[in-house]
Amino acid sequence: MKFNLKNISTLVILVIFVFSYGCKKNEIENPYEGYTTPKKYEEPTLAGLPTSNFGYLHATVFKPTCANSGCHDGAFEPDFRTITSSYNNTVYHNVLTNNPAGDFTFRVKPGDAALSLLHERLITALPNTSGIMPAVSGDEWIANKANHINGIKTWINDGAKDMYGNSPVVGNPNPIVTGFNVYDNNNTTTPKIRAPGAGGVTPILVPRNDVDFWFSVDDDLTPGASMTVNEVKVSTSMFGFDTVAAQTMNVSSAITANDFSGNSTSFTHKLDIDLSSYPSTTKYLFVRVYVQDGNHTTPAENPSDGSSQLAIYLFTIFLL
Repeated sequence: MKFNLKNISTLVILVIFVFSYGCKKNEIENPYEGYTTPKKYEEPTLAGLPTSNFGYLHATVFKPTCANSGCHDGAFEPDFRTITSSYNNTVYHNVLTNNPAGDFTFRVKPGDAALSLLHERLITALPNTSGIMPAVSGDEWIANKANHINGIKTWINDGAKDMYGNSPVVGNPNPIVTGFNVYDNNNTTTPKIRAPGAGGVTPILVPRNDVDFWFSVDDDLTPGASMTVNEVKVSTSMFGFDTVAAQTMNVSSAITANDFSGNSTSFTHKLDIDLSSYPSTTKYLFVRVYVQDGNHTTPAENPSDGSSQLAIYLFTIFLL
């Protein structure tokens, strides 16, 4: 075969084309571009709440600073181990010690920090006591002492409301919900994670299928499984629950899981709910729990319209 200039030119062009095509960048979209490893699962906490919310005060002050071994860990009152015991042992709770003038009636007198012994013990060394509280303090308390004391003062002067914004009453307090987890139906070992966010106070990520809601309920006198009303309302709106139908929870069994404060506790209230009927346009579901002990005539609503938005997020579902 004879090669002339024309044949050689054609061959050169063909070789250049082949090599150019082989070196051409692959333009197929990489499905993993921009992918980041999901945030490690964290139990929800209350540290993201406003600094004068009782949930925040328990998570950042009473539990880590006061509930130390040999101190307010159940060895003597107030018991700051759980959010319920902390609240019930302080608000409208009669004092055991006092100043020489006998000025104090309650450890916490809602609306009046100046007449609340809890606040006084943080700023004054009373006679015949162990001095200014906390008796043992760490670096966190030392660095944020002024802010914490101001948060406690603000909380008391604003009415010493519970973490959901409910005002206290003299006598037996209402039961409260201390934890909320979601599991696949009949699964009690792997709770659904919460969306990444500051303090973990974010909605729970839940698939649109059959799941179980589990709640821990605490009261100063009545066991969680002995409430006279055990209901849940689920709504697509954050407010306006008066017209939402209530669903009865099952309280015949219990599981152990972490509550909002990270304590291992008994979850006694279960609701089996199928979320597959919600349309794809529905992203958020808002949950409220209604429990009543034998000492009250109406159920306690957790959370309520008066709760902070971050507290409401503890009971919010994001549908996947």
